Amino acid sequence: MPFKQSLRIVTTILFIMVAIQCINTFSHGFVSQFGIYPRTLEGLIGIPLAPWIHHNWGHLASNAIPLCILSFLTLQSGLKKFALVFTFITLAAGSCVWLVGSSAHHAGASLMVFGLWGYLLGLAVFQRNMKNIAIAILVFFIYGGLAFSLLSYQPNISWSSHFFGMVAGLLSAYLFKTHK
Repeated sequence: MPFKQSLRIVTTILFIMVAIQCINTFSHGFVSQFGIYPRTLEGLIGIPLAPWIHHNWGHLASNAIPLCILSFLTLQSGLKKFALVFTFITLAAGSCVWLVGSSAHHAGASLMVFGLWGYLLGLAVFQRNMKNIAIAILVFFIYGGLAFSLLSYQPNISWSSHFFGMVAGLLSAYLFKTHK
């Protein structure tokens, strides 16, 4: 996908998240209630919405740059593939968080950060070509610390979103691999 088009899509994703965070700020956190709240009927709406919602500006800031970089790299497979992977990770990981996550409002793009990270690493395994291996090495070099965050529990951080995002990303790399 051309650089400018990828950049436009990534900028649009970021703009949407910033706009939602502005609404959340001005509404004193009202939007946060639309995250995934596990095992409740009301929490189901959070499955597609949670990656777009952040509880505060620091939360958004911590997710924004990795999401933009990983989205840009994933877009190099094409817009259709990106949309398919993004949707699959959102729905699969979000559903798993809804099923087994802790009783709290889970929200944030970290589900997608871990998902796209898993996807890009998985491509190197399931589609062994130099481009995917080079991207995986780059992604692991820059964001290898994500692996360590899966080994620790931190209060007020959705470990289940991180874990299931990564699993959904790996699974999407396998399911949507290009056969040559």
